[in-house]
Amino acid sequence: MQKLQKKVEDVFLKLLLKKSFHEIEITEIQKKTRISPKKFCQLFATKEDIMISFFKRIDQNVEKNIKKKVLGNNFKDNLFEIFMTRIDLLHPYKKNLYNFYLSFQKEPNLFIKLYKSFFKSMENNLKLSRVNLEPIKKNLKIFIFSFLYLSIIYEWLKESSNNNEKVMASLDKRLSLIENILI
Repeated sequence: MQKLQKKVEDVFLKLLLKKSFHEIEITEIQKKTRISPKKFCQLFATKEDIMISFFKRIDQNVEKNIKKKVLGNNFKDNLFEIFMTRIDLLHPYKKNLYNFYLSFQKEPNLFIKLYKSFFKSMENNLKLSRVNLEPIKKNLKIFIFSFLYLSIIYEWLKESSNNNEKVMASLDKRLSLIENILI
């Protein structure tokens, strides 16, 4: 099942290089993957579901990679490490993701369809970094980190070079700004 999901995700991401999110049809993805319509519908009902699945796979790989490393007690350093691991995993899909994010300009409601999984992903990143997510400030911390994440990802997507030094500097600076809020 996971192989089929990855196959669909990969075909969809390739299509994002040529077309906008809104131009891609589910039937087109289904035909290119050569998966029966019935089986395809068991895997994914919408294009948003495909992207959610892709980002969940990235989240799982981030977690797997981070668990191999020894993180300390400094949440800022931990978040930095998690963030850069995520960028490394997303790098092969940079152009695809840039086209995906451009879709938000045409259809801002697209984010509404994805926000639950996005905030869950951000919460998991904070947990991995050992940020205390006590109930009173939990949602505020997730919201602030999410905003930081989106701003850094947008910078990374716009950056034409493969050198991440500017992104790393921006990330470090912004993490320093929100450090006291996340403690």
